[in-house]
Amino acid sequence: MKQNNGLIEENPFWDFSLKFYGQQNIASSCLALQESVGADVNILLYCCWVASEGAAVIEPTEFVKIIETIEPWQSGVIRGLRQIRRNMKQERMLDLGELSESLRDKIKNCELEGERLEQMILYQSGQQLSEGGSDQSSETIANAEINLKNYIAIISGDIAETTNKLILIISDGARTIID
Repeated sequence: MKQNNGLIEENPFWDFSLKFYGQQNIASSCLALQESVGADVNILLYCCWVASEGAAVIEPTEFVKIIETIEPWQSGVIRGLRQIRRNMKQERMLDLGELSESLRDKIKNCELEGERLEQMILYQSGQQLSEGGSDQSSETIANAEINLKNYIAIISGDIAETTNKLILIISDGARTIID
């Protein structure tokens, strides 16, 4: 198992995320939660991955620890890259045609690499969560939904109807990965 700075580079969570995020409506639902309630897409994916691994539900106190672990990386790296990329797209004065588009693509690739590293941090810090649990598909879906609701409740307090619909789309998407 290859390690770098104490982080394990093999990451089944990343493999799951690539497959899961590519499903219909998953990416758009995750991004909608990111925009509407400030959800971290990697934590949304983590909620489903942990459930798909048969782990028990992630409790709110565990989410507080997860958020504290990820926040420095999220605020210090990911959000900055994302904001630069968005600024380049939205600001006319920053549009230099192909030149700025090429740089924007490189920044997008850096952002994606940052997301992968964030997932390594999540995977490494949460390995004990995936021990034990159930292998039953119906319980896994229920656990994914509960995990998502617990996370959203921590970051936004209340779960609006539109937010709940997005949660259901994401948790239902876990069914196709498991079945």
